[in-house]
Amino acid sequence: MIQSSDDQIRERIGELGRKVLGGGLLSREEARELARAQGELLYDLFYWANRIRLRFVGNTVKLCSIVAGRVGACSEDCGYCSQSKYYSTHVTPSRAEVDQIEAATQEAIRHGASSLGVVNSGRGPTDAELDRLEPYYRKVVAEGRIRPCATLGELSPEHARRLADMGVQRINHNLETSRRHFPNIVSTHTYDDRLRTIHAAKQAGLSICCGGIFGLGEDWEDRLDMALEIRQIGADVVPINFLNAIEGTPMHGRVADLKPMEALKIVAIYRFLLPDRELKIAGGREKILRDLQSWCFFAGASSMMVGNYLTTFGRNREEDRQMFRDLELNWVGYDEQERELPDAESAVRELSLPVLGAAMG
Repeated sequence: MIQSSDDQIRERIGELGRKVLGGGLLSREEARELARAQGELLYDLFYWANRIRLRFVGNTVKLCSIVAGRVGACSEDCGYCSQSKYYSTHVTPSRAEVDQIEAATQEAIRHGASSLGVVNSGRGPTDAELDRLEPYYRKVVAEGRIRPCATLGELSPEHARRLADMGVQRINHNLETSRRHFPNIVSTHTYDDRLRTIHAAKQAGLSICCGGIFGLGEDWEDRLDMALEIRQIGADVVPINFLNAIEGTPMHGRVADLKPMEALKIVAIYRFLLPDRELKIAGGREKILRDLQSWCFFAGASSMMVGNYLTTFGRNREEDRQMFRDLELNWVGYDEQERELPDAESAVRELSLPVLGAAMG
């Protein structure tokens, strides 16, 4: 009996799933085979991605939040970003005071985030900006209740070392898309500029959070290029963002929104290629995934950004918390221990154990 093409793809998905479960890494050509899955075959893809998630990560969720340290008036022309000075959007340039950043940190702790990233618009930080943030970071480290992270743009080796010295543990610097597609999105800096920042951060001993945005008009070759580059970099956390095109940016009205199942397919194939990494679902999930937001875990995700984004609102936190409870996911806090997700009122107490401060040493 001659097998149908779908049956052959289904069998191949299972073979590749078993290869990853056995500790193997997929090649580009094998990943291309997975990208052929369409229609009902996506359920097979999700099934194996979920098995890989459970094998290498467990039935857990990690949460993170961000706070905008500086907004708007950005010198860069990233076509997806409402903060660029080149575009007329709803964003008004502003800067958060340190006490506002501290308040956002406490809010993130209350809602179970294990990491809090301060995000600045602009090409990169100045010495004066690092002077302003240093007391905040040292205070967060001393309290030992949440991982201090930073998204500050391009970093010199000196600035990366300084951030590490003041207690920053993780740097987020996304590739956004493939090397080939990057010039179609940004012209004011290069792909290699981004790679230099990531390598500087690694040299300084910082953990790396590096992912991208999907729905920028890229194709599957671009998506695989970026996944394999991230694997080569050795990123610890991989944010998966879906384009939410803001009016006034070049992307608005230029590209069609991703369909929910296509977005989930991206998550699944990234889990096949990055089996033990923290795959974080971040910006755009509410608009693109809609009622399928909980499916991202079945497709292989293991982490989620909660709260608001930089210039758009996120989903109600309690709705997210209920989703995690309904999925019976174990929450992994800053102390890397698994437990049930506490309610917001008890989260601060649970994350204030003396041992945490001592561990930060």
